[in-house]
Amino acid sequence: MRLRGCGEGDNLFLPLYGRGDSRGFARRVGVVFLPSRAGTPTRAGARAPSLDLPRRGGGEIVTLHKSPLPGTTARARAMRAATTPAEAKLWGMLRGDQIADTKFRRQAPIGPYIADFLAPAIKLVIEADGTLHTPEGDAGRTAFLEAQGYRVLRFGNGEILAQPEAVWRAIEAAVRAMTPTRAGASAPSLASPVEREESVPFTAGTVEHDASFADFIWFRTGGAAQWLVRPRDLADLAQFLAALDPAMPVFPVGVGSNLIVRDGGVPGVTVRLPKAFAKISVEGDMVRAGAAAMGITVASAARDAGIAGLEFLRGIPGTAGGAVRMNAGAYGRDVADCLVEATVVRRDGRINVLPASAFGFSYRHSALPAGDIVVEAVFRGRPGDKAAITAEMDRIAAEREAAQPLRSRTGGSTFKNPPGMKAWQLVDAAGCRGLRVGGAQVSEKHTNFLINTGDATSADIEALGDDVRARVLAHSDVALDWEIERVGNFLSSPSTGEARDAHLRGPGGGLSPVVTKADPHPPRETARVASPVEEEDKA
Repeated sequence: MRLRGCGEGDNLFLPLYGRGDSRGFARRVGVVFLPSRAGTPTRAGARAPSLDLPRRGGGEIVTLHKSPLPGTTARARAMRAATTPAEAKLWGMLRGDQIADTKFRRQAPIGPYIADFLAPAIKLVIEADGTLHTPEGDAGRTAFLEAQGYRVLRFGNGEILAQPEAVWRAIEAAVRAMTPTRAGASAPSLASPVEREESVPFTAGTVEHDASFADFIWFRTGGAAQWLVRPRDLADLAQFLAALDPAMPVFPVGVGSNLIVRDGGVPGVTVRLPKAFAKISVEGDMVRAGAAAMGITVASAARDAGIAGLEFLRGIPGTAGGAVRMNAGAYGRDVADCLVEATVVRRDGRINVLPASAFGFSYRHSALPAGDIVVEAVFRGRPGDKAAITAEMDRIAAEREAAQPLRSRTGGSTFKNPPGMKAWQLVDAAGCRGLRVGGAQVSEKHTNFLINTGDATSADIEALGDDVRARVLAHSDVALDWEIERVGNFLSSPSTGEARDAHLRGPGGGLSPVVTKADPHPPRETARVASPVEEEDKA
């Protein structure tokens, strides 16, 4: 039995058929009658939708109604409190997992029925069939759900308990098939409970296996994270790290604005903090920011509270956590100038509140060990005039727009400024403006920025950076140090051997990168492509 061409709020001509009447059927499928006469058209000049049923005499006009029927929500709560072992097993497999921003809910009311598990965004229902289920009841339930546009997967309780891996793979296949992806992109693979138990401990957040970095880092290149974990909250992160094998590498990542992920991907666990870690509050002349909060958001909160001294964060389009980790700075100030303290989750799961002096700050560097994760930071400013603060932030924004290739796929400042020098001037003097390797190019607008012109690989970008360093050394006898963090494995071994791999890997493999320098430079390059930098500024 299937409704065709009907949506919520549509009128429906419902014929009398078989035993019982249309009102009895309506009560079963969750529709509400309109005070209309039989035969009334649904819309002016439109034909009424129909059922896959023969018409037998008269009928009535009804309106489709998707809201839960009275009492359904209360029944759902009661069912959650009486979960069977199979349902508990299946919920343990599903909870926290998501794909394309879709999460599963349990005991979700749909019309007169309660779906055991529901992924609302893709309209997937998963049922655990136990002793209370009957073939006839399941058939009617499935017919109703399919008529509403849902896909239904059914598994027996014994099957769930005895063959969880097979059940999971069937669910994963359905989720991947029903999840829309960008052109040319593939849906990420969800880790099965069996794989996860073998590799990473349980988290109430989300876990993805072989998750693409190119989907979010600003160069839009790079391989996959072996495991990408988004913890639900601070306690969840601490418990996860405490239970994680100490030999498993941990790499915290922010928005990837100053990061090259090599094409072979990053082994171990990559931790990306979700929006739950982006809360901001003001306490006197201090701003307390979650590590996932963007620099521009922190600066804006300070401005709104009349706190001066944090305007420079407007020019750092990375996260607060990454800014602490890298001692990010721009326009004459850096994090070391204003940090009061930061909360850190250690690699072993301990939670410590550290004063600024514990970070051992130096130029674009902190002494925080790899694998430790900043989750909150407190910045101190000073009382200021809102109008003056706004004017300074506007000035910073205008300088960035004029001097930097904000509409290109870039990774921010590429090289650290040598003492008393500007990296961009050294690069320009060595004749590297516009230099290309594959799809990577030295920006013509700001020569301390590398850009992805559209088809670059991470290998192209890193090779271009090495070429620039060699040319600057030959021309000026100055060795430029990378400011962009480079992590992960090469897709294939470089021809120059292991020495190059060791040299390029750099210190501190667990950095959460941010753009950390803004060098003023006369504009020479016209904007071409919308970039992640511009997207973050709009956010």
